[in-house]
Order: sequence, then C-alpha cells, then structure tokens
Amino acid sequence: MSALQNLVEQAYEQAKRGNWDQLLVEWNEIPQLARRCCHYQKASSGWTFLHQAAYFGHETACRALIRLGASLDSVTYKEQTAADIAREQGHPALSETLRHALQGSESLWVSPNDPDLLPSSQLWQEAIERRAQAPMLVAYAGGAVRIAKGARYYADSFERTLVGWHGTYDPPCGMDGESVLRPA
Repeated sequence: MSALQNLVEQAYEQAKRGNWDQLLVEWNEIPQLARRCCHYQKASSGWTFLHQAAYFGHETACRALIRLGASLDSVTYKEQTAADIAREQGHPALSETLRHALQGSESLWVSPNDPDLLPSSQLWQEAIERRAQAPMLVAYAGGAVRIAKGARYYADSFERTLVGWHGTYDPPCGMDGESVLRPA
C-alpha cells in the first residue's frame, strides 16, 4: 500500500468516527489528500466518504466532497446511495440536497474518475460568477477543460464549474453557441 493510500485509509477511519471538522481542516491543508479521499470506496462495504458524511448529516463535508468530484451515484453493497443513507439516518434535508446535486452531474457532466480533475455541472439556474484563483482542469465529456488563472467562469451552488457544449465556460453555451445562463 502506498503512503498516500495509507493516509486515505486513516482519513476514512476518522470519517467513520464522525471527525468531520478535523478532516475538513486536513483537506484544506492538503488538497491532494482531499481529492483522493473523495474518490475512495471501501472494498468490503462499498461505502465512500460521501456515504459517511451523509450518515452523520454533515452537509459541509458533503458539499466539500461534491465540489471535489465525489460520485453521487456510488452505491454500497446494499445498493444505497449517500442520499439514501442520509434519509435513513433522519437527515431528510441533506438527502434532498444530495439528490439535487445529482441533477447537475448527468450525461456529459458525470463526476470524474481522475482525482486531478474537478467536476463540472449543468445546473445553469444556479450560476455564480467566479474568477479562477489558480489554473483549473475541469472534467467534461470524458476530457478536460482548462481554465487559466484569473479567467472568469461560473459555478453552481456546490462550487462545481458550469461547462456548456464543446467545453464552453465563459459563458457556458448550448449547441447553438448561445449562453445557457439566464439574465438576472
């Protein structure tokens, strides 16, 4: 097992104990670890960090994992999504939030398998203007969209980059080349 994989396993044990505030601090300090954790799935149970955060009803952790590309449709060996776990544990609002996030990650906007790529979204109605603080690589249609430092882009409420057809992002455009964002 690699040193990085060992750190991911240790972080997962923290997640199982509900130490989310500590994990979020670690992930902020070590983004590479955070990106690896959001793609981890426990072999024996099928549970992910997102399942664990949903179990504890920790919306901040769920949003951080979604922003980093955690798969919203990963299922446990009992065929449960994170939204199912949240609902089962008495967190109906979080369950709905997770289901809403899934709406923005369909088809060409599926969560990336590569932890070095950020996820994209198609929740156009949630567009929030942003400026890239550093160069970004965003998953779209099996490839990657490069966004330069300082470039304008738009994000959804989960901070996933809105990417339109053919990798457009400033603004994201439809097949006709017109912006898919609604004027305010």
